Amino acid sequence: TIDENIQFKVEKELAQMVEKWKGTGGTIIVMNPWTGAIWAMANWPVFDPNSYSQVENIDVFLNPAISSVYEPGSVMKPITMAAGLDSGYITPETTYCDKGQVRIGGYIIRNVDGKSYNQPTMTEVLEKSINTGAVFVQQKIGPEIFQEYISAFGFGEPTGIDLSGEIGGDISNLFTGREINLANISFGQGIAVTPLELVRAVAAIANGGKLMRPFVVEKRIKPDGSEIITKPQVVREVISPKTARQLTRMLVSVVENGFGRPARIPGYDIAGKTG
Repeated sequence: TIDENIQFKVEKELAQMVEKWKGTGGTIIVMNPWTGAIWAMANWPVFDPNSYSQVENIDVFLNPAISSVYEPGSVMKPITMAAGLDSGYITPETTYCDKGQVRIGGYIIRNVDGKSYNQPTMTEVLEKSINTGAVFVQQKIGPEIFQEYISAFGFGEPTGIDLSGEIGGDISNLFTGREINLANISFGQGIAVTPLELVRAVAAIANGGKLMRPFVVEKRIKPDGSEIITKPQVVREVISPKTARQLTRMLVSVVENGFGRPARIPGYDIAGKTG
């Protein structure tokens, strides 16, 4: 399923971004949300397969897209919002009183920019990436519903992609019963995911709520010439088509009116979220 043009482009972009921001590494995955087909998957650093014996750090032999985990941060907020919208506890226009911070037990959670936003809507929570807004949604729906949706989106389990070495993320903090852990997870802290887990979850929003199994082998050809075609596989429906449409409009607003403006492309509606 790999498209050589897209693959070439993302490898070039990734190398430039890692160099620009002096990162230790990076990953880009491009997936067709309607089928699960992977059009590109690039990691940095890389190695030359023709000279693999000269590699000094054997970690580069791993595929971080499927075999390493990280804290996703604010790109988890659309998942939290999906849970709130789909369960009926909020709408895109729901507001709350934002004081710039929220106290949970002996802990204080603050907005990343230190600001308070008075009475923001849920759309504005995504536009401005407001941590207290994500916590508001999580507390509104309660721990059980929040746990159900995070799990349903596929976090904590391998995606089943046809590549070796895949692992699942770590969502154990979701089930500790501690209120502070649930609050942190609502904006992407205290949870570990693989890049592919996250891509698949966000792709489900684009796909009307249907979570797909990712794949890279489009077909296999037997010695007799017969073909085994990989058919797109729906794992489950995690949110309703209505919720997916609502959330997509909110994520388009992030790019049009919020912190996601650098992702704008003239003539296109781009749905996105900063992290």
